[in-house]
Amino acid sequence: MGRNKYSIYEDIEEQLKFIISSRVRTKMLMSLSEGAKASGALREELGLAASTVIHAARDLERENLLIEKEDGYHLTPMGKIITLKLMDTFKTMSILNAHKEFWLTHDMDGIPKEFLERIGELEEAEIVRSTPTNIIKALSYYIKLVKGVKQLEGVSPILHPDFPKIIEKLVEKGTKVRLVLTEEIFEIGKEKYYHLFQELINRENFQVWVTERPIKVAFSVTDSFISLALFHVDGYFDTNNDLVSRSKGAINWGRELFEYYKKRARRIREGT
Repeated sequence: MGRNKYSIYEDIEEQLKFIISSRVRTKMLMSLSEGAKASGALREELGLAASTVIHAARDLERENLLIEKEDGYHLTPMGKIITLKLMDTFKTMSILNAHKEFWLTHDMDGIPKEFLERIGELEEAEIVRSTPTNIIKALSYYIKLVKGVKQLEGVSPILHPDFPKIIEKLVEKGTKVRLVLTEEIFEIGKEKYYHLFQELINRENFQVWVTERPIKVAFSVTDSFISLALFHVDGYFDTNNDLVSRSKGAINWGRELFEYYKKRARRIREGT
């Protein structure tokens, strides 16, 4: 059996308090994560007095997080790892606080644990929200974003009436489209848009996978953005709010999440 989580916390409690109770120590660690820096460079970057930098450096050195060499201060191997983990926590808290209402009112079960642990990678995100005076704002913004993309990967447990036409236009102009759909949505779509499906499935730049597993997230990831939509905590899918990010980290996160679902689905071939 693994160690009790509370005993782990008790073991590191004092060191954690030591780091985060001081803005100076925390910022010095973050700055040095970029590489070695002399005292003068740290003083100028952080706007600190020389004595403050020296005092904080000595404290960090006693905790084996920092070491001073001829070319300046360096993080120790342990210091590098701890700083990376702290910065990831800061990024996670930042994205959650920036869009607090979105995260509090939506069901996160559709995002696997290993991706929730990396939710801080959804940097520079914005919430595109439809309003009573513009009920299709989220959809219109999405249509604008997908124009000109070279590839689109999507996962969806819903069938929006406008999406088949959007996908058709993308495929016709050469965009590589790969989709993962639930069994139910695939069967509904194939029946309702039979001729379109038969046309698309024969195209080299269109691929679709189907999963029997429940999906509780809908997202598209392209070469330039990720757009994420979730179910409300009451169980209804939210068509009015999309989280959108153009950052490289967020796009990479989305691509890996697509691969996660694709690996758990079966490929639909020509003539299915």
